[in-house]
Amino acid sequence: MSNSRNQNQDSHRASQARLAVTKLPFVGERGDGRFGYWVLPEQDEGDDPRIAGRTYAAWFLLYEEYNGPVAAADLMDRIEREMPSRYPAVDRAFLRELTSRRSQSSAA
Repeated sequence: MSNSRNQNQDSHRASQARLAVTKLPFVGERGDGRFGYWVLPEQDEGDDPRIAGRTYAAWFLLYEEYNGPVAAADLMDRIEREMPSRYPAVDRAFLRELTSRRSQSSAA
């Protein structure tokens, strides 16, 4: 019986798991010292913006998975208010990847 109780406690804790917005690689302190939701790290000249955009989209989808669609929608609103960034190609890749993933999800 105690084993079943431990399993229930573990599953309850797992359902309570959250991914803090501050853990996302694109959230942080802006150049002016204020907190921002779409703060992209420096991109080197040879970096592929598609890879960066897709990586940030993957992080965003993890955030949505852990925190739910309401929190994700709120974060997306905040991100869109701060766009465009200094790397518009990364912005486009991020949005394109999210659109692609969501259309794949809704088709399934």
